[in-house]
Amino acid sequence: MGSMGSSRHMKRSAAPNFWKIPRKEGQFALKQSPGPHPINASYSLATFLRDVIKVVKTMRGARSVIDSNKIIVDGVVRRDAKFPVGLMDVVNIPSMGKIFRLLPAKGSILFPVVIDSESAKMKLCRVKSKMKVRGNIFSYGLHDGRTILSKEDTGVNVDDSLLISIPDNKIVSNVKMDKGSLVIFLKGKASGKLGVVNKILPGGLTFQKSALVDVEGSAVKVPVRILLAVGAEKPLISLGGE
Repeated sequence: MGSMGSSRHMKRSAAPNFWKIPRKEGQFALKQSPGPHPINASYSLATFLRDVIKVVKTMRGARSVIDSNKIIVDGVVRRDAKFPVGLMDVVNIPSMGKIFRLLPAKGSILFPVVIDSESAKMKLCRVKSKMKVRGNIFSYGLHDGRTILSKEDTGVNVDDSLLISIPDNKIVSNVKMDKGSLVIFLKGKASGKLGVVNKILPGGLTFQKSALVDVEGSAVKVPVRILLAVGAEKPLISLGGE
């Protein structure tokens, strides 16, 4: 009987385009484990250490560092070399005094930006779902797989953003995806660019399932899913030289 489920291996040639790895040096790349980010929008932790920020030279070295409890992601020690790291994740390497946040920048959907220890305490997340559960508790599902519970309605809806503290997951502030909001492009040639929302065209029409956003300076209206609300007059967190 053949194996069930997806393959545990990934060929280098099939790795996501934004992975800056040598495609012809070896046959396989380290595929991510199931986790908070999808395969096409994340790095495996060991790949991030070796090929992206290059703090180690070999995969063996990356595994050794991870096994030694030296890598902290969003305030939690991670010991899985395949753990997926993606949008807005904070990777802290205390032994080297380095902290990175993964952001869309320089035309890439994920680019490591150096941040300070204060900025590393916060994380901005897109709201992907909102519902009321037992006990009249509001449940918010975020883009990185975590769920935030609140006794009160924060007023945010799907596609808005929550600023949370990590690792305790407390809501600090929120940003509405609305006219006048500051947004960052997550995909495409404009990845990493900031813009101001001029107008939002609701989805739900026959040929338009998702909302479209008119962003100041953009020649075309873009799907709301490729934008992240980051603030009003300025971003709520450091975006690395904005």
